[in-house]
Amino acid sequence: MKLNVDGSFDATSGTGGLGAVLRNSLGSVILSFFSACGFMERCSSPLEAELLARKEGINLALQWTLLPLIMESDCLVAINMIQSPGREMSQLAYLVRDIEELLADDRVVSIQKVQRCQNNISHFLANRGRTNFLSEFWPDGSCNLISQFVNEEALNE
Repeated sequence: MKLNVDGSFDATSGTGGLGAVLRNSLGSVILSFFSACGFMERCSSPLEAELLARKEGINLALQWTLLPLIMESDCLVAINMIQSPGREMSQLAYLVRDIEELLADDRVVSIQKVQRCQNNISHFLANRGRTNFLSEFWPDGSCNLISQFVNEEALNE
């Protein structure tokens, strides 16, 4: 299974959004969600939005599938924070620890860096959640907002 995640941040308003798409290895969208409410209304940085997107995306994916998971992201800084040995000491260390705890389970979860053009769906959902203050969840892949991106991303892989 592939999990694409992305965060969105607006410095002017201090709001953030997150997007995630879980799909099979053939690219079929199985679930997608976006959210920009509550604590995301007080998002402090793009990196916080990126880490929150990873935490929520992994948490949701682990509830929806027992299959091995590949998390794909276009934010190398967030990936390095999660994968770096040793203790993270930044203001966002609590998020890194939360993600590490989710990954500490006996489930197989690998993390890969992808280009932005391979992460368009989650990027769109993160921005949609932030700009519209929305939280939506489609457990059956029925989100008609993202259908145009599915084919575009398949071409970019």
